[in-house]
Amino acid sequence: MKFDNRVVLFNCRLFDSERGRLLHDRSVLVEGEEIKAVEKGAAAGRAGSFTPVDLGGLTLMPGLIDTHVHITVPFMHEVTPRAFFAMGRQIERNARACIEAGITTVRDAGGFPGRLSSLVSAIDSGDIPGPRIIRCNSCIAAPGGCPDWVPSFRHFVKAFLGGQYAERVGSPEEAARQTGEMIRQGAQWIKVYCQHRSWLLGGGDLPVLDPATFRAVMDTARRYGRKVCCHVSRMEDLEYAMSMGVDTYEHSPLEEIPDRTAVEFAARGKVLNPTLTCLDAGSDSLWQTIGSVLDERGPSILEPEPLRQVRRHIRTYRTGPYPPPESEYRKKPCFDLPLIARGFPHALANVGRILHAGGRVGVGTDSGGLPTALFGVFYAEELKRLQLAGLTPAQVLMLATSGNASILDVGDRIGTIRPGRIADMIAVEGNPLEDLGAISKVRMVMRAGRFLKGAPGADHFRIVSKWLRGRNSRQPGSSGTP
Repeated sequence: MKFDNRVVLFNCRLFDSERGRLLHDRSVLVEGEEIKAVEKGAAAGRAGSFTPVDLGGLTLMPGLIDTHVHITVPFMHEVTPRAFFAMGRQIERNARACIEAGITTVRDAGGFPGRLSSLVSAIDSGDIPGPRIIRCNSCIAAPGGCPDWVPSFRHFVKAFLGGQYAERVGSPEEAARQTGEMIRQGAQWIKVYCQHRSWLLGGGDLPVLDPATFRAVMDTARRYGRKVCCHVSRMEDLEYAMSMGVDTYEHSPLEEIPDRTAVEFAARGKVLNPTLTCLDAGSDSLWQTIGSVLDERGPSILEPEPLRQVRRHIRTYRTGPYPPPESEYRKKPCFDLPLIARGFPHALANVGRILHAGGRVGVGTDSGGLPTALFGVFYAEELKRLQLAGLTPAQVLMLATSGNASILDVGDRIGTIRPGRIADMIAVEGNPLEDLGAISKVRMVMRAGRFLKGAPGADHFRIVSKWLRGRNSRQPGSSGTP
């Protein structure tokens, strides 16, 4: 939606997301949805036609991008009457939480098509604040296969939810039909599951799509110009998905990626979205962080019923008894946390292996995909774990912005602060190149030229305009692109 908007953001440090450096004393001119210019100094010559916004020395960055979320999954795995009534409100909270954390674009890697359509419409119309959503719609999976913790919903429940989370296909014809249907309903990517062994207690081996059915998904996606992302867990999953030509691989394998595979992965231009935080199941500090967030602001980020269910989930794994008796986990899915925890060191090291081989790594969180994967909270945690994998803060932030934009094929529109790009920007307190914790101190969010957080008021504009006119009369600013 086009709108009139002419502002100049000044008095800030600017993060160059293509070179991983900070540029000082820059001004960014925004007109409508677009970045008009980036200039050195206070953009003195534009003060009359652009409303000045003093950022007070904050660090201005491109909006953060998350390559893997489930924004329409409402943190509830028990179907209760209260869950039905809370679902819509919780989805809106998920969208707002992204903006609060400075996440202006997400790729939804599996959700309910009807709910996604409604959410995208509400965000685009300005009814609720939320990120730009690049969507996969329902995942494509084998009957009885992963995600084995997600049921196939009956007609009434499916209609209320807005579709299935996962469409189960058992033949090439079904695969082609469902892939085409997801695209017809607005999918910009296709998500497929390929996991040969369960993450659940007592889960054992799982069926995956046979080669002909898998190829039908790929062929249909390619025919409509769509790329395919694939859930993997182990090396056999990764190698099988690579043989099918999948584009991005969701979750770092819980086994070591051999050097030869990493080299082939890089040579083919593939992308790993490791989602390290959701795989760090053995981290006491992560569980403590989640508990502290829920204690401090749980009611502000979760509806009462989701909050109740998340707390119950935490009690299951933390206060036990865990593991529960087999008679219990046979009736109700329960994740095998020791299995995942044993694989985490491999998952972490695989990031370095892929990068060392020249491959690409994205920043995705799986927010919404687990009951504890809180929007915003998991993003900050994911950045920490990428640093733990050996990246510098500058490298991490490059991945989170321009890198993720390139992965999602929107690098010509977002991910950088340059003339002609969409004005998705955030301002954070502190220097994130010295301390990634600054990313948790988001003070301003602009998406497509609109202030969604930290919008200055009329008094601010009047005071700053007077100050800037005085400054310009004494010291003309210089201009030029960084």
